[in-house]
Amino acid sequence: MERERLREDRIHGNPMYPVSVYPDIQQLNGDSILDCHWHDEMEFTMVTQGSAVFQIDMNRVEVQAGEAVFIHRGEIHAGYLRSEEPCIFSSIVFHSDLLGSHTFDAVQEKFIGPIVRKNVILPSHITADEAWGREVLEYLQRIFANHAAKTDTCEMSTKAYLYLIFASMFEERKMPSLKGTVNSGSPDKMERLKSVLGYIHRRYPEPLKLKDLADQANMSEGHFCRFFKQLVQKSPVDYINYYRVQQACIQLENTDRKIVDIAMDVGFEHLSYFITTFKKHRHTTPSHYRKMFSKNISVEPATLTPTPSL
Repeated sequence: MERERLREDRIHGNPMYPVSVYPDIQQLNGDSILDCHWHDEMEFTMVTQGSAVFQIDMNRVEVQAGEAVFIHRGEIHAGYLRSEEPCIFSSIVFHSDLLGSHTFDAVQEKFIGPIVRKNVILPSHITADEAWGREVLEYLQRIFANHAAKTDTCEMSTKAYLYLIFASMFEERKMPSLKGTVNSGSPDKMERLKSVLGYIHRRYPEPLKLKDLADQANMSEGHFCRFFKQLVQKSPVDYINYYRVQQACIQLENTDRKIVDIAMDVGFEHLSYFITTFKKHRHTTPSHYRKMFSKNISVEPATLTPTPSL
């Protein structure tokens, strides 16, 4: 299915420990800190410097330094800089299997099961304004610190802290909205967006028509443009160009191909338009961007794959 093209292909951890921790990720230029994507794992992302706006399904959350967001499995999400100040954040991505038990017990029945099935809604924005939020933020900091120190008990303490985190958040749970309320139809809209983004990610080197994108979402062109801009914070054309630039960056970082060839390869018909668009998104020229990675360029690189989002 085309929607699968948007699914993140990074393997987080391993079957024995399905956890990956990404510490101190720095966003130094551009306005995007996380591309639109989704995965089957849950995720906590904590901002340690600067600020960001996270799009989680149909909700926008402004996150300051010292705050965090919770992203449930299957939720499409992206992150954008909120100001000109660089943003630094850390993330933990983990599969719900980590919290499972060898036998079905009361913890599975009363807590983990309802969370995984989304029978309860946990807070997506975690701040220090209330006691439960301060507890969660402290546990996240301990997880990141233990992974950084590579403590002998890191795996066990991480699992313990995640249990404590969900225990704190469970007290703040809400029930899913009933049909007819403001959020009704949200799952269908997100599936449509996944389909459209998957279509773009698959066919970005080709000429893409607005009508074809609208057809993927089963919408009129006008409705589709409003729908897409609301959820992605970019127009369809801006997002296509942004994604093409991302793919060009991968080649600039890892190959010595001519810039004009890279431009054509990722879907730009004119070199001048590619350079203008590249500067818009990366605040530098393709040639200067390449120089920053010149030490890593190999003449005959292995098959290139985009760096997955968290």
